[in-house]
Amino acid sequence: MQTLRSLPPLARTCLTLLAALALICWLGPLFSAYAPHSPDWNSLSVAPGVNGHWFGTDAIGRDVFARTLAGGRLSLTIGLLASVVALLIGLAYGAIAGLAGGRVERTMLRVLDVFSALPFLLVVILLLTLFERSLGLLLAAIGGYVWIDLARVMRAESARLREAPFVLAAHAAGATFAQRLRWHVLPNLMPLAFVYLGLILPQAILVESFLGFLGLSVDEPSASWGTLLAEGVQELDSAPWTLLFPASLLVVTLAAFQFLGDGLRDWMDLRGEGVRGERAESAAA
Repeated sequence: MQTLRSLPPLARTCLTLLAALALICWLGPLFSAYAPHSPDWNSLSVAPGVNGHWFGTDAIGRDVFARTLAGGRLSLTIGLLASVVALLIGLAYGAIAGLAGGRVERTMLRVLDVFSALPFLLVVILLLTLFERSLGLLLAAIGGYVWIDLARVMRAESARLREAPFVLAAHAAGATFAQRLRWHVLPNLMPLAFVYLGLILPQAILVESFLGFLGLSVDEPSASWGTLLAEGVQELDSAPWTLLFPASLLVVTLAAFQFLGDGLRDWMDLRGEGVRGERAESAAA
């Protein structure tokens, strides 16, 4: 019997760090003496630690600590929801393409090639510029940007499962395409999909931060890490801490998600198991 290995130390450290960061972003503003959007007119652009402002204040006296945590809460939420949208689209598209095979698979792959060739980020910016910004449009835009690579991975794994003995046996027993997809392919794709969720989540957060930096994310008074970076650049000469703290948390978050995703992929070793399984079947044949 194969024993379940423990997570690599680096992955465990990143998971603990991300859990702590998410908890701080959600609960931290509750313990701050200052609201994220309320200015302190007696403390304009004060340095960190002055008058109880742990991260200092911006040009109009808003507490950088409270705003950084509130921005992190919004960026993490949007990134997670957009990643779930991308996961649902990419998983469904890739599973159907891989299981169908033949002309259907080739056609769906050509569609992916067309999407990959498009300057999709520019399309997202155009959509957010032309239409009234909303949370739904933002999630659809970011999710539509990061789902393509996930769909390719799911298609490759689904194509491998299509030739697996249990799927062939179900087909021979009269199972329909939908039944094979639901009961045999999708359950076996879910572990790999959740591993890649950890890889596309930092990409979604980065895209949201980029859009926020351009002023295309949330509207005032709400703020994400991207909008805080844009504000920090404007105050870089007079108050560099307004840029330093949001940028530091963003970098730490993205790096932790990336290392966590790599660790989960190595831990589950799905691709390696698939290769070994194919070699074993070839040797047996």
